[in-house]
Amino acid sequence: MMRIDALVVGSGIIGSFVALALHERGLRVMVVDRGGLAPGTSRSSDGNLLCSDKSPGLMLELSDRSLKAWTRFAERYGNHCEFDPKGSTVVARSAAEAEGLAELVRAQQVEGINCRFLDAGWAEIEPHLGPDTVAVGHWPDDAQVQPMLACYQIARQLQAAGVPYRFYQAIEELEPGDTGVTVQLSDGGRISAGHVCLCTGVWTNEVLAPLGLSVPVEPRKGHIAVLERGDVQVNSKIADFGYQAAAESTEVDETAVQTAAIIEATRSGTILCGSSREFAGFDMSVNMDTVQRLLADCVGVVPDLARLRVIRAYAGLRPFSRDGHPIIGPLPGAERLIVATGHEGAGHGLAAITGELVAACVADGDTHPCGGQLHPERFA
Repeated sequence: MMRIDALVVGSGIIGSFVALALHERGLRVMVVDRGGLAPGTSRSSDGNLLCSDKSPGLMLELSDRSLKAWTRFAERYGNHCEFDPKGSTVVARSAAEAEGLAELVRAQQVEGINCRFLDAGWAEIEPHLGPDTVAVGHWPDDAQVQPMLACYQIARQLQAAGVPYRFYQAIEELEPGDTGVTVQLSDGGRISAGHVCLCTGVWTNEVLAPLGLSVPVEPRKGHIAVLERGDVQVNSKIADFGYQAAAESTEVDETAVQTAAIIEATRSGTILCGSSREFAGFDMSVNMDTVQRLLADCVGVVPDLARLRVIRAYAGLRPFSRDGHPIIGPLPGAERLIVATGHEGAGHGLAAITGELVAACVADGDTHPCGGQLHPERFA
């Protein structure tokens, strides 16, 4: 039986940074994923690393810390994942929205976030904003990353350092004890791990179900449309002011579909348009009515997008928690099992700090990250 300090289940962006942080602590780590490298939510995302869509509080603090950790990651390991601190621009198109945006900027500035409010002169930042733009907020430190390239970069780094990856291997059985967890893989292999870190997103409860355990996380579906290369210049990540409310919403309406504009250019020249949010179970099929709605939102903010053709559209599942905060920490009654899920649409932005928080749980015995505000037991 192989003996390791920590088994990371899931090789998406959260699992990748958790494995990297554990390895940097000098622990013996293995990564297991039943679907290959980053087969789930990370493969269906746009790579937002944002502070601009967060109200002051814990999520803003974590996002700011994580952005700084992303920068350290690129400086230490090289930038092979299109990490680009291109900034973000939030657009207000009414006097009321401008007032709300100005208040958000002021509140974030008090927290030390680098941002500014502009009621004129925004064409220097984004020349294609619509004529009904009243004001913008600009966050120059917000960034974008190519999610799959980030997961591949970390996997290459860890494999070169001797960290084993077991792809297309499912967890058949978990036997948590006081000093560790015995794990049975689908190929018959058995592993003795000091801790098991479940970085399995919306599929976390599927892994926990045989133990009679669960966490309050459920899938929230989102769509992205990809536009062809053209002459529409998008310099930063552009969002409608309403995007923040959609991103922070914790309302559960099984029939509603929320849409709000967020627009960004990729390194290849295409433009990604989002976003939508709905509760549709594990359905990942593309709904063209929803795609048309989000495209209309985006054209409202940047009218020149209307002359570009849609290349494709895809959908993914965000891991939603009922209070809008990630769920990070050991499971009550099975403390050797550590979960890291519930990031909703902020998974890439919070991945780097999540890795550090989970590593602190494993290596330092910090069982209640952030004073317990993220701990699974808060829902009890």
